[in-house]
Amino acid sequence: MKAIVVERPGVYGLREVEPPRIIRPDDVLVRVRAVGICGSDLHLLCGGNSAAQYPRIPGHEIVGEVQAIGDGVTGLAPGDRVIAEPLRYCGDCHACRRGRRNVCQHLQIVSVHVDGGFAEYFVSPARNLFQLPDDIGWALATAIEPCTIGEQAHARAGTLPGDTVLIHGAGPIGLMVLDTAKRLGARAIVSDPSESRRRRAAAFGADAAIDPQKDDLLALVMQQTGGVGANEIFDATDDVSLLPLSIELAATAGAIVPLSFSSDPVTVNFAPLNQKELTIAGTRHQYKMFPKVLAALPARMEMLRRFVTHTFPLEQYEQAFALAGQREADACKIVLTV
Repeated sequence: MKAIVVERPGVYGLREVEPPRIIRPDDVLVRVRAVGICGSDLHLLCGGNSAAQYPRIPGHEIVGEVQAIGDGVTGLAPGDRVIAEPLRYCGDCHACRRGRRNVCQHLQIVSVHVDGGFAEYFVSPARNLFQLPDDIGWALATAIEPCTIGEQAHARAGTLPGDTVLIHGAGPIGLMVLDTAKRLGARAIVSDPSESRRRRAAAFGADAAIDPQKDDLLALVMQQTGGVGANEIFDATDDVSLLPLSIELAATAGAIVPLSFSSDPVTVNFAPLNQKELTIAGTRHQYKMFPKVLAALPARMEMLRRFVTHTFPLEQYEQAFALAGQREADACKIVLTV
């Protein structure tokens, strides 16, 4: 089959490789139809993910058709349209027993530890596949996985109706956090130095879009919140230096959710952290969010149409990756079709 293979950081291309095969009774062979490009895929290409194992086929926002099933699979049949949950968990460790399989002690991530979907075929355990409705196109369906990330972040923060949230960064993940905030009934302030991203945030329902390089973010947030601060703050920028400012911006009893996986150290002042009794909540992938997002899909279709801005065939991966890496490009979610 054709697949994009990253042999080592900086060395990758479209290759002819052996297709994956059904080995276990619960395996499902999926004919890939579309895969979204995530920032983590770009990190994998250049060696920016220290956990990545090479060679690797990237791509984890995967949708396609069931091609064949293992002997132990029930509930799925060839021809079914599915989306893949890109996690492999043991089910037995401390985290799994507590219902937090997204941080399984033995977690394997599709496109990092396991080959992903920038390919014609992909194999997944049946438990990691969810059926898609017939009325959503392949490209739009890839955006369901990013929706689950927004839902997970708000679950970790405990966002409530009427809260005011602050989102650092209006890239694809920041927009999904924004969309989820509005669906939860919260007000949303977005901070991003990119004018095009601020415009997109406004189109996604942001109540205010601030340029932190030109405006006084602290003053504007306090003005927007009557001096109280933001109840929940989400950092979707990968800039850990924003944490001390976020502590200052947070309301009493608030929550800060950094979506960054940066390993850069950051200094924290515990006085305001404890005086406000703030929560700093880590978040990683998602768990049990696919059914929730799929159930609410009809209400999100218009948003998904704005979210997915560009599609390229698999063979034009270089053009797609180049566009995905341009921060100021008028692009949001870019999808490879197979």
